[in-house]
Amino acid sequence: MTPVYLGIDLGGSNITAALITSSGKLLRLEKIKTHSHEGVRKTIARVVDLARLVQVAASVPSRQVKAVGIGVPGVISCKSGVVRFSPNLPGWKNVPLAAKIKAALKKPIVMDNDANVAAYGEKWMGAGKKYNHVVVYTLGTGVGGGVIVDSKLLHGYSDGAGELGHMTILPEGPRCNCGNRGCLEALVSGTAIAREGRRAVKEHPKSALARLCEGRADLVTSKLVFQAASAGDVTAKNIVAQTGRFLGIAVANIINLLNPEAVIIGGGVSKAGEDLLKHVRREAGRRSMDDLGKGVKIVAAKLEDRAGVFGAARLAMQNSHYQAEGGRKRRHE
Repeated sequence: MTPVYLGIDLGGSNITAALITSSGKLLRLEKIKTHSHEGVRKTIARVVDLARLVQVAASVPSRQVKAVGIGVPGVISCKSGVVRFSPNLPGWKNVPLAAKIKAALKKPIVMDNDANVAAYGEKWMGAGKKYNHVVVYTLGTGVGGGVIVDSKLLHGYSDGAGELGHMTILPEGPRCNCGNRGCLEALVSGTAIAREGRRAVKEHPKSALARLCEGRADLVTSKLVFQAASAGDVTAKNIVAQTGRFLGIAVANIINLLNPEAVIIGGGVSKAGEDLLKHVRREAGRRSMDDLGKGVKIVAAKLEDRAGVFGAARLAMQNSHYQAEGGRKRRHE
């Protein structure tokens, strides 16, 4: 019987679960709304229900599922399996999620930050497959990330490594949700791009971007900015160029600090494709040290919204192997 691993991506809006084999074959994927406003207990119940649903939908017996991996947004204690705090999940403070899921599913559990898990998914079956040293940015409503060194996730002293969105780029820049000013997240996230788009509509009411939103600045999204830029609108193209420049500065800093083989750009904002990446590469090339930046690949992610479940399944697989070998470094029993 082929071993199967369950990967779960718990987000503020959606919960996604997938059954994946050790070779990376996706057997089944299911998604439901999180409804986090209903509270911690009901959200955990929805995770468990979805885990069972995906097994039934794939006709996979429980005994074939060897382990479960979970990606969760926020501050995570990987060793204890506790969600210390999650800004996207109201009321989640010091929640022993791994223990609760294990009690319900009777499977070994491994848990990590959702951005780390997505990065690991890209490393395993996505754009980072060929590389051992990879940095992954996830650009969406915010900016997350993960750092992989020698094919292993970098966690840091308290499991907090990889907060790539909170590198300061402009000391006196826009206020970030973390309380700081000028963080990368405050400059290149979908939220930041929409903000700049709204400002541009007010300042350039005759632009193509203004026409696309019928002059209503409140309707501007990052997707609309990219659409206008692709159509040749100068105002929108300037926003995309500025976004790419700021991201390129951050990427150059990471290249000089960590010497990765590849930097992968994922998340909704990355769908701008080469319109954005060409600016990132140009700025990163200008600012990184020659010997470090020369061979780095800066590419778009491949797995899109499946990266989280692939990464979670991979972590579950490795955790399961630790247990089988009696390894002392396993994370969760």
